Amino acid sequence: MGSSVAQSGVRLPHVLTVGFAGYGPLPDPAIIRERIGQYLADRRSAASRVVCGVCSLAGDAQPIFAESCIALDIPLRLLLPLPRDRFLQEFSGAEMQRMARILDHAASIEIAGSDESLDDGVYECTLQAVQLSQELLAVWDGSHAAGIANTADILNFASQMRRPVTWIHGQTGAVESLHHPDELDSNPEAELDFLNDLPEEGIVAASDGQSSIAALWLAKLDVNAAQVAPQVRKLAALPIILTALAAFFSATSQGRRSPGLWIAVGGTFGLAASVLPMLVKLGPRQALWVRIRTAAEISRSMGALWATPARYKIVGPEILPELSGMIRSLDLLKSQARQQDKPTLDQFKESYVRDRLLDQMNYFSRQSTQAATTSRKYRLVGKVCTIGAILLSAWVFIGHTLMRINTGLTGKSWLTLVASALFQFATVAGALLIVKDSDRRQRRYMELHRSLAGWESELRAFHTWPPVIEVVSKIERALLVELLEWRSLLQNRKMPRN
Repeated sequence: MGSSVAQSGVRLPHVLTVGFAGYGPLPDPAIIRERIGQYLADRRSAASRVVCGVCSLAGDAQPIFAESCIALDIPLRLLLPLPRDRFLQEFSGAEMQRMARILDHAASIEIAGSDESLDDGVYECTLQAVQLSQELLAVWDGSHAAGIANTADILNFASQMRRPVTWIHGQTGAVESLHHPDELDSNPEAELDFLNDLPEEGIVAASDGQSSIAALWLAKLDVNAAQVAPQVRKLAALPIILTALAAFFSATSQGRRSPGLWIAVGGTFGLAASVLPMLVKLGPRQALWVRIRTAAEISRSMGALWATPARYKIVGPEILPELSGMIRSLDLLKSQARQQDKPTLDQFKESYVRDRLLDQMNYFSRQSTQAATTSRKYRLVGKVCTIGAILLSAWVFIGHTLMRINTGLTGKSWLTLVASALFQFATVAGALLIVKDSDRRQRRYMELHRSLAGWESELRAFHTWPPVIEVVSKIERALLVELLEWRSLLQNRKMPRN
């Protein structure tokens, strides 16, 4: 496209996922189809979000819901208990053709249920539809049928999951709200709004399509996180340095001809050390970086799994509910884009190893070396300054106390001053070593590098999708775990949010 994103806007849509439960039989399918279609049309027009549907394909009611989504151009996410070919073998004639048409028009198809029993699998798929949804539409005749595929149990589960439920009576077509869907409007998904409103300067769109939107979204988050992070690192050192200067000037005021001036200077530095973090909003800057960087790394993981034939399962809304809007939105984009360009397993492995795994290994190697260098630098400064301060202090003590050597007041004063300054330099070096956490980061980077190297061997050895996705999932979880710990600190208010 070649135009600036600032003109088009790199924004993810808010998504409203409607799950469906219900089996049948239906005395009048036409009435149920009308009620389902009307409900979906109303939700699409009323909601300020992109509506998508999620369901399985069993009984009389679920195929009607799926066909209604397709007719209204609502993205449909199908959960099947069996792979497509095996699932279609459960039908024959016109019904098989009907199911095939639904499968062909679905945005995504996932094998979600157990294949040990078809009934068990269908029930599990419907439970997962409830879990994945934000609200539930159900067709039910009000009875408690025997068997595992029981809509009453599904509705009870939805109630436990606190899902708003709209019930269409399977016999009469009457509609009742068990929990009104508009309850969802009390959750504005503020975190996605915050991320959508981040600046977009310098981000240029290259092409259209869902994959391009996801790539531009990640670039936008990366740019904003990079702009905040250097400021946080630099500002974090200022209070330490100012506190050391305050201690230095206050301590060396004794014996000075104008002690008031020295005390005043020390007090000024002390006041600056106390006030500066509030003035520059150091805590909020750190919190801002954590918020943006977490969203960026989760988006990066989703991008790394973009071409896999399964939905994103590394971090879900249940782990980071405040990012559920972003995850749902990217998940929907992935389901819509997957059919456009689906690589082979070997192509995916090659690109993942090259663009994700080796890139991260090189990053951890560089960061480990940098952390080790930083640690050595601060330790060297601390040792040199401490030894120098001790030697100077010993010289002043021996020369002016024990040996009574008269070196003059000026020499004595400046030697003491230099010794005090060296002690403060050593203190600052030690404090910065702790703040930068170089030793722990160096060990952590090496651990991750070794783990990734081992997983690379596993990844290259497997030649089917399930074990490859399992290894990739372990890699992505390992890459996210430390950042999620930082996010947890933010959530528990150990770091200020705003």
